[in-house]
Amino acid sequence: MLRASFVLEPTHAVHLGQTFAPLQRGQADPLMRAVSTPAETIHWASAHEQGINILLRCARPAGAGLSAPFNVTLWAPGPSSSTHSGTLSPASALEAFAEKVGGWVGENDCWSPFYASPAWQQLPERLKQARAEAPGLRLPSIGLLSQNLLLAISEQRVTGIEAMGGMRALLGRYGQQAPQTGYPDQPADLLFFPPADVFAQIPDWDYHRAGFDRSRSSTMVHYARQAASFERFAEESTTGELAQVLAGIPGVGPWTVAETLQRYCGHPDAVSVGDYHLAHHLTYAFDGVRGDDHRMLELLAPYAGHRQRVVSLIKATGIHEPRRAPRYAPQDFRSF
Repeated sequence: MLRASFVLEPTHAVHLGQTFAPLQRGQADPLMRAVSTPAETIHWASAHEQGINILLRCARPAGAGLSAPFNVTLWAPGPSSSTHSGTLSPASALEAFAEKVGGWVGENDCWSPFYASPAWQQLPERLKQARAEAPGLRLPSIGLLSQNLLLAISEQRVTGIEAMGGMRALLGRYGQQAPQTGYPDQPADLLFFPPADVFAQIPDWDYHRAGFDRSRSSTMVHYARQAASFERFAEESTTGELAQVLAGIPGVGPWTVAETLQRYCGHPDAVSVGDYHLAHHLTYAFDGVRGDDHRMLELLAPYAGHRQRVVSLIKATGIHEPRRAPRYAPQDFRSF
């Protein structure tokens, strides 16, 4: 197993926890996990680089400032069992992935154009204050198009508990266990996300047993069969062109595209239209009353180009509409 370590010195304030928050799906996420010790705050993640599995450990001393450097360690356990010939060597994969770590920690997310725009002046004072209180909040950009899209599809029209449980079941069956590195803070149950084409080979009954309805599983299979083509297109095209092509996939709508691009490239303007809660929280933050997607887009229109940054500020402040009804009850499709 190859290992590489380096120090990343951010060029602006970065709060690892706030930046990684959209990437970790629940406390038992097998792909990403935050760990705190008396000495450090550590984030572990599994990833891949052109068919080579990569394990990432990003740590910063406890109590260090938002501009303090990160200690980054990467491992390349070797090609996965389904890696095709002609891909990078593990050593080259480590080198290529190291160039992308800055995106993971939000180094590529620059808020200066937003601050200098007339839109910033129109922002409600409590959101400007939220930014003052959370100057290290950044939008991560981690690549991994297929992984992010398949995860977003798994979350369509279901609760977070349903989505996380279903995907965790598939990963437990088809993912690969991350090797132990010898670090005592490494979570024992980290997994590598399977290559996209594996999802095209999963039998219907395994999707069903994992709690997936036919709509989501069919969309995942449809994408997985063409994933390599989409990934090549993403490398050669603009973000707008990619969004348009993804929206043309049967079963993929605006919400799924936005959720994918927010993580894939840290898209500062991708808003999750159709989200079960987002419109209610955002309209409450601006109007003080509950609203719908139409009203949310009206309110966000002055911030075009930075709308997801506004959304991230609202989430960071914890502003949300007071709960008026019981939580949405998960549905168990395995009983159908």
